[in-house]
Amino acid sequence: MCHFQKGVKNDVAFVFSCPGAAEEAANRPAAGRTGTNLHQLLFILNSHFREVTEWSREAITITNAWSKVEYRQLTGRTEATIKEVLTEENLFRLEQELNEIEKVIICSGQRAGLAVSALANTNRLRDGVKVISIRHLGLRSLNQIKVDIHGQPIYSVAEQLTRDGTTNPQLGLENTKKRLEVVAHEIINVLP
Repeated sequence: MCHFQKGVKNDVAFVFSCPGAAEEAANRPAAGRTGTNLHQLLFILNSHFREVTEWSREAITITNAWSKVEYRQLTGRTEATIKEVLTEENLFRLEQELNEIEKVIICSGQRAGLAVSALANTNRLRDGVKVISIRHLGLRSLNQIKVDIHGQPIYSVAEQLTRDGTTNPQLGLENTKKRLEVVAHEIINVLP
């Protein structure tokens, strides 16, 4: 199933918007660039919260607010409408996929946050589970982060070239890591 992967533990779930072309090709959720960014984010979280829970792809549950594959060449769009995500049929499916999660559900993107909030607001999640909303882990959303966790500016490759006429071939990857550290700290600051 390219929209859902049950973790071996029931502590953490990540909910994304919907599977796309990369997920369809890999036949698993959070593939492609989003999957790479998720892997890096889990590594950062594991270094801070190893004693609380295991932050590995195998341990966590990964699902999507919308189970159908969406990408421009296939459906003419990149995600479902808010109305589609909030249908009772879709929410019931998501509820079933999240019903064993005990500690935290992390919603990556607007559609994920809306769907999980709809479940939380109608008491359809386990008691005590914490819901955290973060930005989507795709580059378009991450690239909006302009300052690292130390308050230093994060310059894009183009900005760095303009500033001093040079660029590091690894700068893009380094910038993504800095931005994922910001997202990790947003999560860390909300967890107990």
